[in-house]
Amino acid sequence: MIKQIWFDFGNVFIPVFPENTKDGFNNCGVQLSDEHFTELHHSFEVGEMSQREFFQSLASSCKYLQSTSCVKRAWNSMLGDLQDNLFYLKKLGNSYDLALVSNTNETHIDAISKAVGPFLWSNFTEAFDALFLSYEIHERKPNASYFEKVAKAMNAEPNEVLFIDDTQENLDSAAALGFQTLLFNCQKGNLKKELTAFLTKFD
Repeated sequence: MIKQIWFDFGNVFIPVFPENTKDGFNNCGVQLSDEHFTELHHSFEVGEMSQREFFQSLASSCKYLQSTSCVKRAWNSMLGDLQDNLFYLKKLGNSYDLALVSNTNETHIDAISKAVGPFLWSNFTEAFDALFLSYEIHERKPNASYFEKVAKAMNAEPNEVLFIDDTQENLDSAAALGFQTLLFNCQKGNLKKELTAFLTKFD
């Protein structure tokens, strides 16, 4: 029986367009290898690097004279609009414990909360029993330690948890630990329709 539902954030509740950031970095003149950027990105996502350090590292690699504001705008350009699932989340919350489990960073959370406003943001976050943001808990998916930390905090048995994510690698890692999983992308499907169908079939 499913007792808890853990939701990813990007491409589940908010569409993400990495190609926008890639184009923005090119326009800023960022010159980093994919390997170096991934290293910076992951350090930023687990809170090992501050916003200032992250954007200064990007800006210092530019072949043009650029301020950190250029790369910050490019970084945030990947974010779409937060989708309205509040009523459905509140309904789910009557039957399941809900958690938001996301590889994310302080800059993106700040940008999203400002874009939707404090009232809508607080209503969205309060629909969950807990939020596990990688930069706050210093762990990121698909590491097993991420799921283990969340499970301990949520007092969860893996076989009683449904984990929803848009990335198969993350789902595979969770499944190996015994979690139920569902691949979902809000750019390709309807959350209420697909999740309702899954829960009806599973239960």
